[in-house]
Amino acid sequence: MDVGRVKDDILFWAALLALPPAGLCAAAADLRGWTAVAALLGFYAAWFLGLVAVWVIAVFLLSLAVDLNKPVTEGHPVARWIVVTIIGLLCKAGRLRIHVTGWENVPAGRFLLVGNHRSNYDPIATVWALRRRGVDVAFITKPENMKIPLVRLIHWANFLVIDRQDARKAIETIHAAADYLKRDVVNVGVYPEGTRSKAVEMLPFHNAVFKIAKQAAVPILVAAIGGTERIHENAPWRGTDVTIDLCACIPAEEVAAGSTRDLGERVRQLLEQAAKG
Repeated sequence: MDVGRVKDDILFWAALLALPPAGLCAAAADLRGWTAVAALLGFYAAWFLGLVAVWVIAVFLLSLAVDLNKPVTEGHPVARWIVVTIIGLLCKAGRLRIHVTGWENVPAGRFLLVGNHRSNYDPIATVWALRRRGVDVAFITKPENMKIPLVRLIHWANFLVIDRQDARKAIETIHAAADYLKRDVVNVGVYPEGTRSKAVEMLPFHNAVFKIAKQAAVPILVAAIGGTERIHENAPWRGTDVTIDLCACIPAEEVAAGSTRDLGERVRQLLEQAAKG
């Protein structure tokens, strides 16, 4: 048993299942038998749903204040905590069972995380899994995601938007991601396929994303993910096993020496090998 994981889950749900006011418990104390049990369960349910409703409304209103045109240059612990909490709820609601291997390949310093892309749940599962070891990752995402009110909060959590239709803006995003890594703000995650693959086979890579690692002079951590493509079929009635294999780390020296095309071919080979077993 992963004691750290169990403790983490207990603390996570304890924060949401705060005890109802003493007055409600005292009122139930005057009742007897199953009536008292039903009353207490009702109080707890109402308290829990009330807390969730207030929290969701507060976060929704907060997300409306996000200015997407204002660059975020530093880390915001509170914003990241809110985003990670939402991600955790999505993982619980989706009944994900995440299994991570290859922790020994995680470098000591900052890195560019590169993986295959099978589902919208890929970054969600990855952020939630890595946070158990204290590893923060901010992904590069598509502009459409920022149109969703609650999702907009990821802007404050150092997630970046890349517009592949505008070369100038795409380069600006690459520079911003490299700057995060150089200034030790957060690790950056990216999917070189650009969009999720509807099939098992990977799509062609956009090798320009490897410029992030080259500019920042950091290693590339390769992460092969599997199982997320089945979540939409299983949730919420059945759980889904998701595997994240941190299968290899390309040292910063090799990143500096190789071209973006060479790095793309190397990463693709590593991901294909991991998929085979």
